[in-house]
Amino acid sequence: MADSPIKKVIIKKEDLPAFDGANQAYTVRYRVVSEDKNRTSHWSPYYSVAKDSPEQVACSVQVIENSVTMVWKQPTSVIKQYDIYFKLNNGSWQYIASSASTQFSTLIDEGTTSIQVAIQLPTYPRQYFPLAAIFTSAQIIL
Repeated sequence: MADSPIKKVIIKKEDLPAFDGANQAYTVRYRVVSEDKNRTSHWSPYYSVAKDSPEQVACSVQVIENSVTMVWKQPTSVIKQYDIYFKLNNGSWQYIASSASTQFSTLIDEGTTSIQVAIQLPTYPRQYFPLAAIFTSAQIIL
């Protein structure tokens, strides 16, 4: 039978590439490689894989002097990394850092008068997307 050596590959959600924030989906493509790795196919067209809205989580945000500390609950789905965004002094959202744990601390400038924080799934391009956020705080006046 000609189809007997066909192998099926399943990619887990946690192994998908970064969420495409502009298209609100995961964008993937593939190619086939022979077992001896001597031959490869051309890349497939891009496919968009729909995504459910992320689970919203509780988060504690503490601002003491010029220090910001955030601790949030682990979502029920497996997430390997979180992106942290700040909106300082009613400006635009800025990427601050990525965290592999459910906590993050950093220092902010002394002249900061207000802060808003967000935790979201990693996205491409790396910018704040409300539909990828698992937590967005209200504005905190300092």
